[in-house]
Amino acid sequence: MPPSEAKKILEMKVDSFKNIIKKTALSLFKEKGLNNVSTRDLNTRLNISRSHMYHYYSNWEELKLDAIKKMLDDDIIDYFSMKKERGIEKIAEELLFFLDYFLPNAPSSHWILYLEIWPLSARDQRYADLIHGNFIQCNEIVEDIITRGTESGEFSSADSHISARKIAAVLDGYSSMIILDYSDEKRALFLEEIFDFSLQILR
Repeated sequence: MPPSEAKKILEMKVDSFKNIIKKTALSLFKEKGLNNVSTRDLNTRLNISRSHMYHYYSNWEELKLDAIKKMLDDDIIDYFSMKKERGIEKIAEELLFFLDYFLPNAPSSHWILYLEIWPLSARDQRYADLIHGNFIQCNEIVEDIITRGTESGEFSSADSHISARKIAAVLDGYSSMIILDYSDEKRALFLEEIFDFSLQILR
């Protein structure tokens, strides 16, 4: 085997195990809370030594940030994947699907972990950058929906960027409320209210 091929295979193995560490850490953070997981917990779950983990991450905080980034990135990837599967054609339905996808649908550990990140972002720029990056991605998705809706005549927004920011901010506020006090009935009502608000500023 040529040296270049051997190096490529080795790099794939390293990336693969690093991803396993990251996914396992994220699972533990959702299960116990971001600040309630130790390196011992992770090492025990994976049956690896402490030094093994630090071969892939220089410190514990680096792993935490990488795991949170994965969670945020996966949400965006899953959204596009599910949207494609649905085969949505109408712009208003696409907007409703976006709101429905990102509005928490259960008092799950996934969404509770979201709440844990916000206080950290107020004091740590690295977490703030992750939150800000995710917020920009969501804004861009909504802005694209609005732009296409305006071009097709379904919407009449004068400024898609401002409208997208308003909708994303309202969605975030409702999400925070429902994570803390969830019920299926309340979620259905919240989704209807957010969608009605969105249509009011877009039509």
